[in-house]
Amino acid sequence: MVSESLISPDQDFAIWSILIAIAAFGFWCERTSWGRKYSGVMLLITLSIILANLRVIPTSAGAYDVVWQYLVPIAIPLLLFEANLRRIIKESGPTLLAFMIGSAAVVAGTVIGTSLVNLGPQEAQIAGIFTGTYIGGSLNFAAVAEATNMQDSSQLAAAIAADNVITNLHFLLIILIPGISWMARRFPTKHMENAKPVDPEPDDAPVHTIETLDIVGLLMSLALAFAIAATGIFFASVFNYPQFEILLITGITVTIATILPNSISLLSGHRETGNIMMFIFLASISASADVWQLIEIAPILFVFAGIIIVIHLVVLFGLGLLFRFDLAELAMASAVGIGGPSSAPALASAKGWGNLLIPGILAGSFGYAIGSFVGVTVASWLS
Repeated sequence: MVSESLISPDQDFAIWSILIAIAAFGFWCERTSWGRKYSGVMLLITLSIILANLRVIPTSAGAYDVVWQYLVPIAIPLLLFEANLRRIIKESGPTLLAFMIGSAAVVAGTVIGTSLVNLGPQEAQIAGIFTGTYIGGSLNFAAVAEATNMQDSSQLAAAIAADNVITNLHFLLIILIPGISWMARRFPTKHMENAKPVDPEPDDAPVHTIETLDIVGLLMSLALAFAIAATGIFFASVFNYPQFEILLITGITVTIATILPNSISLLSGHRETGNIMMFIFLASISASADVWQLIEIAPILFVFAGIIIVIHLVVLFGLGLLFRFDLAELAMASAVGIGGPSSAPALASAKGWGNLLIPGILAGSFGYAIGSFVGVTVASWLS
């Protein structure tokens, strides 16, 4: 018999308070050197799992369902408002081409991984989720999980944990690869030779802050996000495909961002608001996890994620060598594919590749735009 939690499942306001506090903890961690080292996302996931398994918060509650039903469909447009495909194609250059090769390699790695590792009855959904998140990011993780009706909380929490640990290890490897002389001798290294410091900040510099926030722009961002979600859900209902609500919301947002970039530029605070919602989503998923099931499930997902990353790197750098891509462009493409567009500033700053910052962010935004579609396609193909 499962013991009751200190906060009961029907105490919605108390549960929301904890979820928001956990999200705040994740953002606060990234203001510290140790938090950036171990990832604020990974630390908030750990805290949420601990609180749930110590029975401070419930492992099942209506508040968690609200996150799936309302926050995820709103967070996706907020995070995709900058996915202007015309700008991405025009300004990202060879980095985008390298990113597309890396994305194809992720799909290949996922398919090979499923043939080597038994992921159980929900193998297709898990494969789709990892495909989506390793082409885009956490928003694609949530979108593919929703679109494929993947609701097993322990599986999702284990997948999130494996994703974040492997992603951090991958980023460390990407930082090291350009410094390996054997690699540098075999690839063009124009960006490495012209490397310059990129606005270095002290370790205690504030992060996740907005110096200027237009309240009208923020409210319009929310209004537009709700309108897009309503439209996507309406058309999914009309065509009797409720599982594609998230994909329709994604498609509508990217279309608007591409066709009406000037209108989107009037919005404010949407990226930060979307990230807050995604952190709350991660906290709610982690709170639903049973630690003993995590111990049982997670190791095989670490192996699966590792297979995807290895194949991604081999194919990307192998074809990059064949077609004479710049080593720095390959590294940036890999970083923003596996880690999302937020990896671009971190890598550019660490290596002094200021002229790859914008191409990296744009390529990562393209991953946000297509990751969910590719992930759902892979899940459907493997079903």
